[in-house]
Amino acid sequence: MGSRGSPEVPAPAMRGSLPTVILAGCGYGAIDALRALKGQARVIAINPYPYSVNSGMSTRLLSGRFSLELVRIPLLEHIQANGAQFLPGRVTHIQPEARTLTLESEAGIQTLAYDYLLVNVGRELRPIDGIQHAFTIRPAEQLVAAQTWIRQCWQRAAQGDPTPGLLTFVVAGGGCTGTELMGELYDLCREMSAETGIPLAQARLILIHRQAHLVEGFSEPFRRAVEREIRRLGVEIWAGCQVKAFGPEHVWLSDGTELIAQTRLWAGGFQAPAWLSTCGLPTGPTGALLVDKYLRVQGSEHILAVGDCADFVWGSRLLPKIGVYAVRQGPIAAQNLLRLIRGQPLIPYRPQATVFVCVTVGNRVAVAEKGRLVWRGYAATVLKNFFDWLYMRKLKPLRWQEFFY
Repeated sequence: MGSRGSPEVPAPAMRGSLPTVILAGCGYGAIDALRALKGQARVIAINPYPYSVNSGMSTRLLSGRFSLELVRIPLLEHIQANGAQFLPGRVTHIQPEARTLTLESEAGIQTLAYDYLLVNVGRELRPIDGIQHAFTIRPAEQLVAAQTWIRQCWQRAAQGDPTPGLLTFVVAGGGCTGTELMGELYDLCREMSAETGIPLAQARLILIHRQAHLVEGFSEPFRRAVEREIRRLGVEIWAGCQVKAFGPEHVWLSDGTELIAQTRLWAGGFQAPAWLSTCGLPTGPTGALLVDKYLRVQGSEHILAVGDCADFVWGSRLLPKIGVYAVRQGPIAAQNLLRLIRGQPLIPYRPQATVFVCVTVGNRVAVAEKGRLVWRGYAATVLKNFFDWLYMRKLKPLRWQEFFY
């Protein structure tokens, strides 16, 4: 790998040799591409870690229901099994005219050439002042650390520690992710209340969300059901409030409100990586790469994008950034990469008319929506976990019992 200031540029594929396909990021769909391209291309997979995380399962790390091992997808095993090369690091720029990209890693900066490129870098957590004073929902290890810290707060309180805000727990950021995180936080606090003998009513659980409603972009019945379940837990919902900054013991809101809380969790929304807008490629309303019906970046014959880093307009609406769409895009993008190599017609991606959306709300309760049907309860939790199990069992060995609690 080239060192900083001395980039190494591999030559693009020569006539008669296998083309070079780079997977820039290994989110949902990367393993589909690895399998489809085995023996058909020289594949280079770039990702910060030799694994990825099922983000739809990761919030349950906070309560301890799921383990890190359970939510991780072993990328490196699939990369090696399909004859691809793994490069740890992050893509930070694409030069579409030259068909090269920039990779940054611990070894420095490297320039790589490609014949075809699949961009699958996801989104980044929105930055905020003082973020070092909060636990964040990414990387997943942060939620495991938060669980340990929260247990310690309850134990300290049981020992008479008078620290202000010791049992005040703040989740900043709503949406499906923040709401699920609060549900898991509630269950963890309920467990620790029983363990320490401190009444749960002595704890404050505060969910701060800058929008008027916790979950936007879904039906009114679904939104109302989610908010109703969160309120049943005794959670304080501070809607229409925006967190300005975190401190070592504080949360500051944009209206000047100051809140003392020893536990602060940041789930304040995601955004497309800023570097995408500097590549000369078209971007959509969210700053992600704008793709056509074949998942090609518009105006480019050699670059595809899927998942959260792609803006896909279906009819008159922008496809929501939820995992169920990304999972379905993966096989289409994989087949289209293969068809590009072979000079065959591409397959259009057609989003499903209705999707199953489910938000867990603690205490083995979830709220689910499919089309016009909205329901709540443990049955919704079981169904969500069943779909997660179906997906993960294709990627690694696991015990189904771990998914049903």
